[in-house]
Amino acid sequence: MTELFTPSWIEQWFHSIQTSDAYKKEAKDWNQSVLLKFHPVPTILLQHNALGFFLDLRYGECHELRYATESDLDTADIILEASEADWRQLLEHGGDPLFFIMKKRIRLIRGGLVYLSTQRKAASALLATATVSGTADEARSAAPSLSDLWSAVKSTVASGSSANSTASQNSNGARTVSHQPESRTGFVTTGRGLDRQSVPMALFQKSKTLGIWNPAEIDLKKDRDQWEDFSKEEKGLLHHLSAMFMAGEEAVTLDLLPLIRTVAAEGRIEEEIYLTSFLWEEAKHTEFFDLYMKEVMGSPQNLESYHGPMYRILFYEKLPNALNALWTDSSPAAQLKASATYNMIVEGTLAETGYEAYFNMLEERNLLPGLREGITYLKRDESRHIAFALHFLGRLLAEHPSLTGYLEEELGILLGDATNIVHEIFDRYGDEVPFGLDREWFLNYAVKQFQNRIQKLGLG
Repeated sequence: MTELFTPSWIEQWFHSIQTSDAYKKEAKDWNQSVLLKFHPVPTILLQHNALGFFLDLRYGECHELRYATESDLDTADIILEASEADWRQLLEHGGDPLFFIMKKRIRLIRGGLVYLSTQRKAASALLATATVSGTADEARSAAPSLSDLWSAVKSTVASGSSANSTASQNSNGARTVSHQPESRTGFVTTGRGLDRQSVPMALFQKSKTLGIWNPAEIDLKKDRDQWEDFSKEEKGLLHHLSAMFMAGEEAVTLDLLPLIRTVAAEGRIEEEIYLTSFLWEEAKHTEFFDLYMKEVMGSPQNLESYHGPMYRILFYEKLPNALNALWTDSSPAAQLKASATYNMIVEGTLAETGYEAYFNMLEERNLLPGLREGITYLKRDESRHIAFALHFLGRLLAEHPSLTGYLEEELGILLGDATNIVHEIFDRYGDEVPFGLDREWFLNYAVKQFQNRIQKLGLG
């Protein structure tokens, strides 16, 4: 059994990289050296006057893998720093290093987040080669896989039932929400009464005041006048972003109903009450973008041409699938996945970044005041939606702490979808993006939004 971080373990890892077809395939475009730095430096590395590991990686080949020294701090293209425990977890079990960066368990000391996000699969494949040596390989052969463990957890959790749920269990172990009318045993309002101090009810109070705005009442005269002065390229980018938002707002309007039905079936009246305003606001956002496109921008033919393959994966497939799964599977795991997809990624990461991009392009130039006014209202609404999601996800995790790992795994996958969409937007324009919109800024802002959310959930 080979001990981690020893010279013999390094030799085994180097050999594993050289013989890995998966790594060669995923890393064919990688051409940067990497320093995996430890902080604090463990004793086993101090014995070799090392502070970590240095890898010279070039187009699917590893030209050098050795202990890293102080001099490598000046030459490495990418420097990643983490604790011994976190490096052990990644090197023994594999995983997504970008997600560890999002959780601030790995610090990006040098290198670009844009580059790392484009090479995400290569980085994961590299770490996977380390897991085939030493204790990790033997541990895996003796233990069930992560997917096996998760299946067992999900089955156990799904078999439970909520106190006020009208759900039943099907032959596959999934809890099924009934669509048929059922008799009642009483009402909350004539029993315990509404919990007006709860998060959902507090948000509902805000929705009744802050959520009252009418898209049709926003003055768009200046916007129409200014639109005519934009270049073809500037109009194209604004059409692009708005086409993504139009479909996104319609998608979340269409896909929220199963979640409302699920909390209603569980007797969570306060959450259901808030979600009625949530759905109304999403419908209003849909109206705003549709109205603005028709009144100001003029709809070009085939707006859906702006929906690239990565966008379609998330908005045409994963979002509706995750939410509509609740019609037949209302298990805590299914609810976590639905809210993570909808609130944490679509709203909390992509939409929030998109709103900021509009202001980044238009605010300093004092352009399109009607669009900026509408987006200000949208952002205010979305802040309440995300606050509800943090309450909702936090409640589920408190009730089912065994699902924390599952949620992290889902968020890691979804974060990849979000970063892929960011790259897809900018790949359309090359080096000259209208309004000076910058890929690095866009991606960093999205990452910051994601980090804020997971830290509030205690996952950071």
